[in-house]
Amino acid sequence: MNLLVMGLQWGDEGKGKAIDYLAGNFDVVVRYQGGHNAGHTVYYGDHKVVLHLLPSGIFSPHTASVIGNGVVVNPLQLVEELLHLQSLGVDTGNFWVSHRAPLILPFHQKLDIVFEQSRYHKIGTTRRGIGPAYEDLAGRRALFVGDLLDPRRFRRKAVILNEYYNRLVQAYGAEGTQIEEYMDAYMEAGGFLGSHITDTTWMLNRRFREGQAILFEGAQGALLDIHHGTYPFVTSSNPTVGGVFTGTGLPVQSLGRITGIAKAYATRVGEGPFPSELEGPQAEWLRDRGGEFGATTGRPRRVGWLDLVALRYAVMINGVDSLFLTKLDILDGLTSIPFVEAYRVNGRETRDFDPSIEFLEEAEPIVREIPGWQGSVSEIRLFEELPMEAQHYIEMISEAVDIPVEFVSVGSGRDQTIKRELKS
Repeated sequence: MNLLVMGLQWGDEGKGKAIDYLAGNFDVVVRYQGGHNAGHTVYYGDHKVVLHLLPSGIFSPHTASVIGNGVVVNPLQLVEELLHLQSLGVDTGNFWVSHRAPLILPFHQKLDIVFEQSRYHKIGTTRRGIGPAYEDLAGRRALFVGDLLDPRRFRRKAVILNEYYNRLVQAYGAEGTQIEEYMDAYMEAGGFLGSHITDTTWMLNRRFREGQAILFEGAQGALLDIHHGTYPFVTSSNPTVGGVFTGTGLPVQSLGRITGIAKAYATRVGEGPFPSELEGPQAEWLRDRGGEFGATTGRPRRVGWLDLVALRYAVMINGVDSLFLTKLDILDGLTSIPFVEAYRVNGRETRDFDPSIEFLEEAEPIVREIPGWQGSVSEIRLFEELPMEAQHYIEMISEAVDIPVEFVSVGSGRDQTIKRELKS
């Protein structure tokens, strides 16, 4: 059965490890949205590898890895990642990228910086050109990966955009971009990627009709979805379930089950509301213990306790079937574990999440605590062998969101994962 693995918080939930763990059971893994603003960390042998564009399933030797048409692609970043994996001995011959994936061009990054600096409220973007590239797609003026295969076509289209955006960035006092600054590098990238560029919509549909098992890989998290997240503090694409179909060209019948990834606590990078956020020594302890620094930017992540109100909302809007709970081991040794059970808004208690800024600015988290456990869970591989307090914490989460916790991660290694057998 095909499976979607997606983040249910503000990104950084540990999707890289989860997808790497699951990918060997699938014929195809396909990423359907986002760009190199994502950062999925995978441990390959003794190497810590951070992937920004390539699907995390690429380490599975028998699995085809695909970047779908919904991903915005910086071809220089993509080539860099492929070369790095090849240097580690990873076979990248079964990798494919959609010819309809929009390109990120150098002026998109300049626009990202200019727009971020000019906003009356900062979003906290990675400044890698993701948003402006999606804007070009919506504005019907994008260049695509397939354009890299035809230098004359690429140059003709890029020149028009260069002139258009140079006038804009210069109006903000920034320096423009000349096509000669990147033409050769992009053409070289196109030559390198040429054998990997294909019509992935047809390829994926053929494999689906043949009965091959497909794993869908999301980037970022549901609460950063441009339609359903904490707008305007969101990403520029749809990490939620609808993005699967627009970002791959596969029909709704192709989606089997949905597993949502959530940390045993919560984190957020960038600006925006974060009801369960911690500050001071407690935040520093959780951040340092969890290694909470952005895989893409290196920025310290904001940290907080698990927010069940927000998690329940993400489960609801995506029809999630089961949870993959990560970083349980980070909570080892706590006497008690706080979590957000509900919000108090204008004197009224609610368990319904509203992503609007106006609602969340008024939301006061109602925090409960559950007993913690002593000792380490990192060597445990069976749910029944976890401390009773850890089992109770997991079951409490399951009851709150009304779906089972199917997987529990107790460390960064692929084998540090507990798989629970679900009752049919």
